Parts: sequence; structure tokens; C-alpha cells
Amino acid sequence: MQLPTFFLIALLAAQGALATLPVRLVSWNIRYAASGREPNEKPWWDLFCFIWKSRCRHYHVSSLLKGLQESAPQGAPTVIAMQETLHNQLKDVKKGLGGDWDHVGVARDDGKRKGEYSPILYNKSDLRVLDSATKWLSPTPDVVSFGWGAGSRRVVTIAVLEHLATGSKFLHANCHLDNVSAQARSEGVKVVVAQIQAMLARWGPLPVSLSGDFNSSPYHDAFKTLADTGFMKGELFDLAQPDKVVGAGGTVTYTTFTPERGTARIDFLWLGPRDGYNYTVQKYEIMDNWVNGVLASDHRAVVGDVTIN
Repeated sequence: MQLPTFFLIALLAAQGALATLPVRLVSWNIRYAASGREPNEKPWWDLFCFIWKSRCRHYHVSSLLKGLQESAPQGAPTVIAMQETLHNQLKDVKKGLGGDWDHVGVARDDGKRKGEYSPILYNKSDLRVLDSATKWLSPTPDVVSFGWGAGSRRVVTIAVLEHLATGSKFLHANCHLDNVSAQARSEGVKVVVAQIQAMLARWGPLPVSLSGDFNSSPYHDAFKTLADTGFMKGELFDLAQPDKVVGAGGTVTYTTFTPERGTARIDFLWLGPRDGYNYTVQKYEIMDNWVNGVLASDHRAVVGDVTIN
């Protein structure tokens, strides 16, 4: 039976409406809970925190992230991607966000709980995980391993997420590239792209967002390598119109614990693939890492409000 033209147009319009999804993306290197701290660095947690909360970074990281989730645009699920996250920190942040929050990702040193995670956090009342994986940034991504002279094991965490209210699906990936080896960064980001493409091969075409601490500046090693693959549409700062770039953090994301010395933008949000999806950037913001008078991390959180069309 042939459907009337006007009905087909209405059906296509309805499908298009379902395919439009606002999302808040957050990427933040929260600084691992170090036993030996730098000058001006507060502990993540100690016994005095029970009576002196301003002493510890834990509360301030959770406070900023909870505020970002609560202030997200109407109808927009929030995806929080973190780097340098130890297991106890992951538990603390999830508790601070509330009981509906969960994560995907495993720790890099044993594929379980040892070492740093690059986790993706999501609210179970908004999003459902359809598939996920953690892969090592090395020639052997399926096993715990180092890559190309890297100073540390490095991973990418990937999740296929479904928005419960609309059924819209998208893929988010999160990584923390090496701070020692430029080759490890550039080769590692190629592994990131390959693993995203492998996930898309199973799920079909999907919008893609990628977050990460690249440990390199814009248009250098890993950033340039990713751009040169032609796979991603672009980095959010470059995709946003100038009037959509806001925030107290300026254009610096890595400050150390002496912010007046910080000069580097090394934390990024990317959108893709290059072909097939359009994005509207409502806001790009680098948050201040001074939270309630405490340096919550030596990095600033990067926030993007985007609509997937």
C-alpha cells in the first residue's frame, strides 16, 4: 500500500525530530590522588576532611561536576569523561553525583582496578549503555600493554549510549595520551580512531564525540595526527562560533597548581565523523579550577553544549 505524500513528509519530519538530541559533554583531568603532593595541592581525602571539607579536593571536584549536571540545558543528558582517576576517586565522584550515576571503563594497569581509569560517567535515568570497551593504546590493544616508548600504560574507553527519552544513539570515547613520548601520543590517537571505527562497524553509523587530555597543544603531534586522519569533523573550540566561547578559564586547560604559570590548552572535545552528522554548538566553556577557594585540580574542565542533528 502506498502512503500519501503528506503522510510520508510528516513521518520523515517526526524521525528527524527524534534524531535531534542536545547533549552536555564534560572532560576533566581531575588529578590522581597523589601521596606526594605539589605546592598548593590539597589532598584528595584525609581524616580531617570530615570536619574541614575545604581541606580536600574530593568535595570540590564533586561539587563542580554536580553543578554542571544540574545546569545542563533542558532535555540534555550529561556525559562526564575524566582522566587520571583512581578507583577510590571514581567511587567518590559517583557518590557525589548521586545514586543514578554509573560508569564504563576499567583501570589501565590490570584491566580491573589498578592504576588510573579514563572513565565515562552517565546518569542511568537519562542514558543506557548498549556497548562498551576499554582498549590499550599500543600495538596490542586487546591486552594490558605499553605503547611506543610510553611512560605509562594508556587506554581509550568507548561507550555506545542510548538516550532513553528519544531512542537516539551516539558513541563517546575518552582517552589520556602519554606525557613522555610524542610517538606514543600520535600512534595512540590512531588506535583511538581505529577502535571507534571498529565499534561503529558493529553498530552502524553513529554520531561520535571524543574527549581527552592529549598532553599536546593544538595543531601539534597527537592533535595534528587526529586532524590529519580526516575522520573527525573538528575540535569543539574550532567548531564553535566566537560568541559561543565563554568562561572564566580563558583558553588554558592545564594550569599546574600554580595557575598564573599555566599556558597550555591540552584537553579537548572532538565531534565526528566528518561526514554524516551536523552539530550545533550552543556553548564551549573552560571552567575555572578554583572551586570554593580551592584548586580542585591542576587541569580545568572543558564543557561543550551541542545538539546532534
